[in-house]
Amino acid sequence: MATSLLPITYCELVILHVYPVEDTCTVTEKTKHEISPLLMCEVIITESGKKQYDRMLQMAYVHYNLASTTVTGIPMKEEQNASSSANYDVELLHPVEAHEEMLKSGTVEGLMIPSKEGIPINTITLKWCTPKSSVQDLPACTGAYRITPVDVNSRPSSCLTNFLLSGRAVMLEQPRKSGFKVISHMLTSHGGEIFIHCIPTGRSIVEDPPSISEGPGGRVTDYRIPDFREFMKENRLAPASPAVAELANQLPIQRALQHVERTSRCWPMVINETIIFNMASHIDPLPTLLVKERLTDDELLDCKKAIYHIVGMESRNEPLPINNAGIRGKGSKRDQQYSQMWSELEGLVQAHSTTSENHQKILDCLLECKKPSDDRRKSEKLSIKEERSEAESAWKDLDKYQKMTEHEKKEFNKIETTDDSGPPNKRLRHSYTEPLVKTSGKQNLLSMWTNRMKSVHSKRHTEFIGRQENIGTIAELYKHLFEEEENEASVQ
Repeated sequence: MATSLLPITYCELVILHVYPVEDTCTVTEKTKHEISPLLMCEVIITESGKKQYDRMLQMAYVHYNLASTTVTGIPMKEEQNASSSANYDVELLHPVEAHEEMLKSGTVEGLMIPSKEGIPINTITLKWCTPKSSVQDLPACTGAYRITPVDVNSRPSSCLTNFLLSGRAVMLEQPRKSGFKVISHMLTSHGGEIFIHCIPTGRSIVEDPPSISEGPGGRVTDYRIPDFREFMKENRLAPASPAVAELANQLPIQRALQHVERTSRCWPMVINETIIFNMASHIDPLPTLLVKERLTDDELLDCKKAIYHIVGMESRNEPLPINNAGIRGKGSKRDQQYSQMWSELEGLVQAHSTTSENHQKILDCLLECKKPSDDRRKSEKLSIKEERSEAESAWKDLDKYQKMTEHEKKEFNKIETTDDSGPPNKRLRHSYTEPLVKTSGKQNLLSMWTNRMKSVHSKRHTEFIGRQENIGTIAELYKHLFEEEENEASVQ
């Protein structure tokens, strides 16, 4: 017989001792205490009559997790004089979820007062608004909960109940001293029962969410929406048979979680935060193959080809797909863009390098291809700095030269040379005036400019042999003319 009964896992025993009015009580009240892990006990003492009613309401309030709302400012005609009206208040009980939004927003503190019905609880005051004539015009609501008046038999409670049962709806607003009217609740009836409806004070959850591509108020607008759609398609869950789990020696849900973890290790959400994911046509299939658990030799070769293709792009100085929308000026320089691209690509490959041995080989290949370009950039920066420092010193000497007097300029331009061919007592000293300004180094401005132009032209093309400064070099205009005549003679 005991096996067919519902087992008791938890029980609260409440003993309510009621004593007559104006009588003394000899029983001591005890708060809730534990008798056993399954049983809690509490002893409550109350006087009969109105106090007993209030105390039982307070017990139901706590036990059923209820909340109290007092509707203030209800216009009602006087019972004695029908021509005059007065404002009344009606207190209602309902589940606490009806006040969930106000509790989260923190606006409930200024609206909470002690219960006007004498119950030892607090109530939230909401102001009566002009009732709606039709229920069809009601706004969207997020919840509906049954209500009951605290004093069911009072005249204000009876009038409010009859008014709502007639098919009318009453809007309730939060009383404020200043600002706009905030309507948070509504009273109406459905099927002969009265409900309190929760009206969202912010954006309604039943409306369409704002599009992230519109960007009102300066929000981020360049999310990778199409890429995220593909990401969700690749990580969809599907039912798996037990045979699949036995073959893989792993639960399907564990494999799915590992797949999500691999595909989301490096996944920028905004277009402006990435370069490599905007140039998919140049680095494919590298990002797709990196997320795989194992790589074959052919797939490893495809990944290396993608890296070599990027190296070729940099050597040809091809532009990268950089989105400069919203950036003032011309944006970053091309060498800075390639430096950012290499760093981002290294971070992507580094995140997957521990997956397998072939993944580590991809990282090694990337580091080898990235190292020469970094060294070349450093050497170029050093040469530019040296040229700048040398040019700056030349211009400083030129400024000093221009500030000199004519006599100082002549003395400055005189360079003494010594003829050491004869004996010491017959050595001759000659002086001549150099037409250009001599700098602090071994070059003057003309030689510096000439060397600079030569280095620039040498990087662009091979100099024509007739322009080379080697003494005695003669440029042959028709190089293969005599070779053709010799070939004809040998044939004859």
